[in-house]
Amino acid sequence: MRSKPKTRRRPRASSRRFKIKHALIASQQADLLQRIRAHEGLSRIDLSRTLKLAPSTVGIYVDHLVSEGFIFEGKKLDRDFGRPPTILSLNPQGGRFIGVDFEARNIMAVAVDFSQKPLQRVHETITASDSVRQILRKIEQAIQAAMSGDTRKVLGIGVGVPGVIDPVNGVALHYKYIKGWDNVPLVERLAEKFRVPVYLENNIRTMALAELWFGQGRGARNFICLGVRSGIGAGIVLDGQIYHGADNRAGEIGDWPCVLSPAFDAGATPEAKPFATLEEIASFQSIRDRLARTGRFAANSPLAPGTDVPLDALLQAARAGDKLVLEILDRVARTLGLVLSQLGLAFNPEKIILAGVFTVFGELFLQRLEENLARFSAPGGRPHVVNSVLGEFNGAIGAAALAVHEWKPATR
Repeated sequence: MRSKPKTRRRPRASSRRFKIKHALIASQQADLLQRIRAHEGLSRIDLSRTLKLAPSTVGIYVDHLVSEGFIFEGKKLDRDFGRPPTILSLNPQGGRFIGVDFEARNIMAVAVDFSQKPLQRVHETITASDSVRQILRKIEQAIQAAMSGDTRKVLGIGVGVPGVIDPVNGVALHYKYIKGWDNVPLVERLAEKFRVPVYLENNIRTMALAELWFGQGRGARNFICLGVRSGIGAGIVLDGQIYHGADNRAGEIGDWPCVLSPAFDAGATPEAKPFATLEEIASFQSIRDRLARTGRFAANSPLAPGTDVPLDALLQAARAGDKLVLEILDRVARTLGLVLSQLGLAFNPEKIILAGVFTVFGELFLQRLEENLARFSAPGGRPHVVNSVLGEFNGAIGAAALAVHEWKPATR
């Protein structure tokens, strides 16, 4: 007698409901943790009110998070009536998060504890001859180094990636300053290597996140973080949220046309480029390229033609009044001032935060930038410009914070 063919069982509705319920609980517990991160001195009752959850539900969540070692209850608040509530605090021993940020020349990695206090910083360099495979290995080495020296469990990794990304599928789509950097499945590779959740974001946006949570953007609802390194990008924060655009290309302003070439008005052929882009004028790499081509140096200049000029030598030359370097900085400030005036008209930010290489020049460059922004802006419509104070690890700090905010605790 023939046996009946086996039929595939459909998932039970109760199983689907169970998964949905646990996902909801995880999200609510993550929201609870974010409230504690953002506001000191919260009690169970405070959380019940702000999250609009029943006190019994909040109590269950708090008990679970305490038992898992993510939070603890500390001293009681003083007040003149009733039973004093107990303050909830994050437990630094609850785990660690890693943030890594890279561009064409540098890899920065940081480790933070569960309360987002920094633990470890790592700097790796990328050379022009490094292949994509070698760069990926260096990224993994930087993450491994940031993990070392601590026994606390790593809960998640955030990665700030240059260029265009697909954060849904965890793929780095393209970055023109690294040869062959196309369709790199970064999340899949790092998740397989380190066995923790990995979260992907554009690196200029991670710089903006760092400013939003820890830096010059704290308390601001609308601002632009202008990141200038090998390339140039803008992290745009609108109503307290990072703006991504239709396909995650918002803020990719490096190819912004800035200066029309003489050939444009003369009726250039389709092959001729009719304009210079923002990155060709104002990125750090463009400055290096221009200095390498020129021979007009002062006799006592720390710079030398034909060399890959380090940033500290450029700073030394600017402070010494090197005419060529100051001319270049004036040109960069003029171009960035024009672009920022246009971004100001488009997004009406409260402030613009300058991050990246030009912050090392301090007021020497910032004053030039503010003067040119005022020159191109409408009267009364100029946003305030400030330098980031987070240093060269700001993108990595933002990437770690991204992991902190995206991570959700496991539920029972």
